[in-house]
Amino acid sequence: MKIAVVAVLAVLAVTVAGAGAQAASTACPSSNHPNELVLAGGSGQQARLGKPFDQPFSVQLANTNNCPLTGNLAGVMVHFDAPGSGASGFFPSSGSIHATAGTNAQGIATSPSFTANDTAGAYTVDATSDYGGIDIPTSNTTAGLATAVSPVSDAGAQTAVGTLFIGQLQVRVADASGNPVQGAAVTFTVVPGMTGAGATFLGAAQDVLTGSDGVATAPPLMANGVPGAYMVTATTDGVSSIATFPLQNLQTYATLDAGRAARVARIGGRYAPLVVHVLAANGQGVQGAVVTFAVDQTQGGPGATFLGGAAQATATTDVSGTASSPPLVAGTVTGRFVVVATTPAALGSTTFPFRTLPGKPAAIAAGAASGQSTTVHTRFPVPLAVTVTDAKGNAVPSARVTFVVPAHGASARFARTPSHHVTVLTDAHGVAVAPALVANGKPGGYAVTATAGGKSTAFALVNLSKA
Repeated sequence: MKIAVVAVLAVLAVTVAGAGAQAASTACPSSNHPNELVLAGGSGQQARLGKPFDQPFSVQLANTNNCPLTGNLAGVMVHFDAPGSGASGFFPSSGSIHATAGTNAQGIATSPSFTANDTAGAYTVDATSDYGGIDIPTSNTTAGLATAVSPVSDAGAQTAVGTLFIGQLQVRVADASGNPVQGAAVTFTVVPGMTGAGATFLGAAQDVLTGSDGVATAPPLMANGVPGAYMVTATTDGVSSIATFPLQNLQTYATLDAGRAARVARIGGRYAPLVVHVLAANGQGVQGAVVTFAVDQTQGGPGATFLGGAAQATATTDVSGTASSPPLVAGTVTGRFVVVATTPAALGSTTFPFRTLPGKPAAIAAGAASGQSTTVHTRFPVPLAVTVTDAKGNAVPSARVTFVVPAHGASARFARTPSHHVTVLTDAHGVAVAPALVANGKPGGYAVTATAGGKSTAFALVNLSKA
């Protein structure tokens, strides 16, 4: 019994080995040509109505023996054909439901891009060649088609006339299932109000594409100069609903912050920047309003210029509605003047009063008293007087002028003082008048000096002997 079993096993081993040798000798032919067409890519895709499919269709030459093909595989023509009616699509490159593509060296043929028509449903695109054909399953779907457009953000709904809305208008486009629709073109349109109130989109076209979240954001919106209510609409092709944004331009007014305005300066000096608040009717600051500061020189006389030499300057309000002018430089003429602040976003104007003071004493001039004479022990008939001016010739008021007479020899004394000198302040016209001057008892000529701010002048006087 043991010998018989061994013999049977030996026979089985020989049989299996012989079968393996036969399979190895017939695995794949040395020359293998195509006899069928198989799918290589693009099968089972979906596209929204009127939208292109993500991938083209690809097929490949093959042989039913599953062996590698040999020979030249390039240039075999494959015809792609979509249904002529119902759910289907077209090849934009040919403008029809037909397209042709040749195989490459690997035997692969790829169709041009394919776009769904406007009918939903499943269908097949046929691919045929001299080596057979194959059906490529495809379908058109309404999923993701825009069916609604709705507001997301209204940019704050109100802003001052002539200013930008703080935020930007936004809408969301969704399909029937509420899913966001990407790539939908949204058109924003301003519909003016009955008063002419309206706005203008800045910096970009009014047609905006939605992002992956289905949201389209309009360009920045600038209110015009007319107060009142109006509307902006948002629409997208194929959707009957319209998103609306009721907006309003607010009339504004300006108020003055006087705390920072140093309104007195000497000639050539600087005034502190002028500060204006632009406030909306609701009391909130208006951002982005352009304020013009202008020196009023219609009456001539004193004035000033803004740093840089211009008599006018502009500034834009910040988020709190505050605008500050450049520094203001006083002119060369003393006196009073005003600066007027205006903005298109406000009714009326705001006026800043200023006063330009003279500079330091730069010159002192003697009056008509010089050259006079009087008898000893008598009063000179014309009081001594000087005029003090600054470097630009403006009279300097309240300047300290000191008159000094000689201490010995022919001289004089000022009434009501035993001293040889007296100090007097100039008046509003820059004139200082010394007290009455009485000649002493010595005849002869001498000089009385007058000094202010380091500048001096002299009066030539003569004491006469008694006859």
